[in-house]
Amino acid sequence: MRFRLPKAAAVAATLADHLALAGGGVQAAERIYVLSQSAAALSEIADGAEKAVPAVTLDKAPAALALAPDTGLAYVTHPDLGQVSVVDLGAKRVVRTLAVAGSPFGVAVTRDGRLFVGDWNGAHVSVLGVEGDTSPETVEVGRAPAHLLLSPDETLLFVANRESDSVSVVRTGDLSVAATIPVDRAPFAMALSPDAARLYVGNVQAGTVSVIDTGTLKVVETLTSGAMPYGAAVTPDGARVLVTNQQASTVSVLGHGSAPPATIKVGGYPEGVVISADGTRAYVANWFSDDVSV
Repeated sequence: MRFRLPKAAAVAATLADHLALAGGGVQAAERIYVLSQSAAALSEIADGAEKAVPAVTLDKAPAALALAPDTGLAYVTHPDLGQVSVVDLGAKRVVRTLAVAGSPFGVAVTRDGRLFVGDWNGAHVSVLGVEGDTSPETVEVGRAPAHLLLSPDETLLFVANRESDSVSVVRTGDLSVAATIPVDRAPFAMALSPDAARLYVGNVQAGTVSVIDTGTLKVVETLTSGAMPYGAAVTPDGARVLVTNQQASTVSVLGHGSAPPATIKVGGYPEGVVISADGTRAYVANWFSDDVSV
């Protein structure tokens, strides 16, 4: 199944438990948030729905987003503007804008309110409070930090350095670099296994996925995907990895060992991918065809 998004291609997708108070208790319902770059919009899709609800209008050229745990807020980067937009997902509006030096691209946010933002044209990650910071701390990483991903306990930050062919592992406590792990060419998207024991890294220019043991911080396996893997997600049971292949307009379903991957045709130039909590559906944001494949 595929359904359209407003005006432009979706370039990122994130799945989270959106909490709403109903009937005197807290109920959780999954929502998928899809970022449309040229449309400058953030759309919301209820898991299982067949269309998106009206989008939040953003400033131009949004690039990446992170959902703040338990707050109902999303943080959206704008590399061309040097800013991060803070979106209230309940009110469906931008509530403030944070200035960030450089070209903010990848973003992650902790439960205690620290915002990590990678500078695409630099080689560092800025660390600031969610209210903004005129003098943020920085940590040096590789060139063109793309995807930023926190470990479940938020003690480690993984940074895919696209132009350095590496992944930086940053200790969030003291902002020291625990390791710099060489991978294949142009790493971009990352995903953790449910037990956080494996980190999967899509290498855009190599057509591979590096599998990193998060205990030893070493590559233990390299999987073959399709052309230009730009997004990755792991099934809830940890058995399969879904990888979007931008140039092939497909999704590879990868296992471990020598078994060949399954391939699913989707829309044009797929990028972001997320999997529902029960593992029965995957949502794929297709850049060129302006739609989401389910």
